[in-house]
Amino acid sequence: MSKTSPWLSIWTSPRLTIASIVKKNANQGLWILAWIYGFLSLLNAFQALDLGHAFSLAPILLLAVIFAPLWGFAIFSIWGALVLLVGKILRGNASFKEVRAAYAWSCVPLSASIVIWAILLAIFGLSLFQSTLNNAPMPNSEVVVLFALLIGKVVFAIWSLVIFINALAQVQSFSVLRSICNILLAWVLAAFLIGVLWWGLSLVQVAQAPHMQLFFSLWQI
Repeated sequence: MSKTSPWLSIWTSPRLTIASIVKKNANQGLWILAWIYGFLSLLNAFQALDLGHAFSLAPILLLAVIFAPLWGFAIFSIWGALVLLVGKILRGNASFKEVRAAYAWSCVPLSASIVIWAILLAIFGLSLFQSTLNNAPMPNSEVVVLFALLIGKVVFAIWSLVIFINALAQVQSFSVLRSICNILLAWVLAAFLIGVLWWGLSLVQVAQAPHMQLFFSLWQI
């Protein structure tokens, strides 16, 4: 294992690879992986926000490149903390850094999506970040390419999940089944927290409405 790069071995031997990584340095490759994950995540977010209607392609890509490592690191840390919290309830043995490393290294297959994005950008350019792309007619050749790239993204995403399940099982001293439970319960917790945050923000927006501002002003008299 020591003679093989973890960037290669993680694809087929996630348990042995992550065991070797956390034994030497749980932060190994963290910022590179954070950049990869953050870059892809931001591109997806910019696409969902239709940012192409407000910016040209260069600023969009530049924003993704600059903020990618910080965004990726934040996601790794937040998700790692949630998985760790649930894992403690399930009597896991891993530290925060080990759980974060397990998730970070599970994202290696997602790096292939950079190639997919490069192909998409070469074909569609700025229209990728504009809602008009969904309404525009496309030649059959482009439809075939899109379908093939979509299949590729799904395959790499599933591969990434399988790696995470096994890597987490290794650092937590879990069975695969308990590792899956750890991940699912962490997702439930994350969904709950997001729901509470969304509810809180909606209350703030209601409170800022003109008639509600009048109500609060009268209440304070």
